[in-house]
Amino acid sequence: MTLQELNNFLEDRPHLECAIDHEHEQILLRNPGLLWYQNNPEGATAITFKKLEHMSSEDVLDAISRGLLVEQMTRVTGYYSKVGSWNNGKRAELKDRKRYAVE
Repeated sequence: MTLQELNNFLEDRPHLECAIDHEHEQILLRNPGLLWYQNNPEGATAITFKKLEHMSSEDVLDAISRGLLVEQMTRVTGYYSKVGSWNNGKRAELKDRKRYAVE
């Protein structure tokens, strides 16, 4: 990824924060929407310029998310569904559901 590609990448994702550390020749990226970054206000993912040359946009997203960007799934009456595509009312219903353990 070139610096121009990085600029395009960041323009398409305005929720990401970026800073350049010229002293260590690296870029500091963070996604403040993820809990890890919210709990670590000074925390960021550092990617050196040299490493960035060999990374795709998917690689950069994986590095920033630190494995925390997880899709929640649920199963209701035999059907699987991605919770991320639900509206706010349906998500509230999910929180109100009682869970039972079947032995």
